[in-house]
Amino acid sequence: MSVELVKRKVRERCIRNGTDPSAVTIVAVSKGCSVEQMRQALKAGIGDLGENKIQEAAEKIPEINPAPRWHMVGHLQSMKARKAVGLFDIIQSVDSAELAGLLSGAALKIGKTCEIFLQLNSSFEKEKSGFAPSEIMKMAETINSFPALEITGLMTIGPTSQKEDLIKASFEMTNKVFNNIKNAIGGKFRYLSMGMSGDFELALDYGANVLRIGTAIFGSRN
Repeated sequence: MSVELVKRKVRERCIRNGTDPSAVTIVAVSKGCSVEQMRQALKAGIGDLGENKIQEAAEKIPEINPAPRWHMVGHLQSMKARKAVGLFDIIQSVDSAELAGLLSGAALKIGKTCEIFLQLNSSFEKEKSGFAPSEIMKMAETINSFPALEITGLMTIGPTSQKEDLIKASFEMTNKVFNNIKNAIGGKFRYLSMGMSGDFELALDYGANVLRIGTAIFGSRN
């Protein structure tokens, strides 16, 4: 696939759903990509890049100018919270109050407001990170009071299964949780990040407005 084809598929699905394609942000997940590949994606109209690992991101971010909006989309270890705050514009993978507290402290130290998404484990898979649906509302209200943090969205990773009914159930539940949190904390909470290369069209059906697309843009990587 390519940036152009992904954009076309997003546009077609949004038109079918009666939603605005321009309201959808495509985050090109550049894990394992060369700096040149990333530059080509930006030239093709991508404005947001996502990285999974702190060390890889730290090497590549200084090489990309002008800078896109940088998203941390992978699991973030507590010991790397401080570095993540310095590197990224948005941290999508906040999966514990402990991590949120560390991000808050790091952001305070450098005088930055750290934009975060809360990660929901909507598939109930043990190998996946994220808050359980039963706890995320309470956690959202708690974390929303932390200084120097701004919760602007909810993120989930769909089920490992290729069964469409399981993916739909995961996305439908995430949409409901998103709306519940939005009603509870308001503010700038507006982003629903779900959908990757294999399921982003389904995600759009359930209100996703941030898509994390890697393989469909950059091809297979090691």
